[in-house]
Amino acid sequence: MPDALTALRDHLPEGMPVPVRWLHAQGISSALVHHHVRAGWLQALPGQAYVRPGPALTWPAALYAAQQVGLPVHVGHLSALALQGLSHYQPVGGQDPLRLYLPGRPPTWLSHLPLQVTWHHEQVIQETAAREFLTPGTLREPSRHVPVMGKVGVMSAPRLPWPVFIATPERAALELAAGLTRGESWDTAYETFTGLTMLRPALVRELLLGCARVVTRRIFLHLAQASDHAWLSHVDLTGVHLGKGDRQVVPQGVLDPVWRITVPRREAEHDF
Repeated sequence: MPDALTALRDHLPEGMPVPVRWLHAQGISSALVHHHVRAGWLQALPGQAYVRPGPALTWPAALYAAQQVGLPVHVGHLSALALQGLSHYQPVGGQDPLRLYLPGRPPTWLSHLPLQVTWHHEQVIQETAAREFLTPGTLREPSRHVPVMGKVGVMSAPRLPWPVFIATPERAALELAAGLTRGESWDTAYETFTGLTMLRPALVRELLLGCARVVTRRIFLHLAQASDHAWLSHVDLTGVHLGKGDRQVVPQGVLDPVWRITVPRREAEHDF
């Protein structure tokens, strides 16, 4: 009992939720889990998750745990841009849900946490399906080999209490473009893209090559061109599949003659 409790204290920071399978991987049996809950050393959460009582549950702690136990989940879209000071639309930590990207459905222990989250499951970039690689070890020190690091265009978030991985501006911009096929705001997309002046052409090319949909590539390139960014001229589009023919993205929209997609008619009201 004392050894198991010591391992729990040494390996699991207070306020960080973990699945019961992670506890088992530390050698803490189901009987010991129940004992720790009765003794107040662990608190049960919905979906077979547990946390050491202490600080209030926060999304950085939950996301850090999810990434460290092996889920390739990352903060994306406007949420990632906001964390880098590149969006005026997503107050991270405010009332708007955090946008999390994960190929496939999240496990129950993670999806049932009481956090304001919007899950994105679509394949913006072609990647492998979600898996958990639960291994014994401490969560106090981040692993350098978590699956999320294998994604193209992710980075460690700045100025957070836990080192979580988020989309780079390049990947977040592509995720923003993908959202327009689901009816998200074109005004927000145009305004956001005007501030993306420093995207890296080589990473943009790599992401476009891995992008799962032709229409997302075209929307991204349209937004970049409408914003008149210098970096676009340095993106090598050789081998980037853009398909053939016109694509209707916006019903009753106007056709962009370069990228062959329909865009909002009200674009003419903006100075793009």
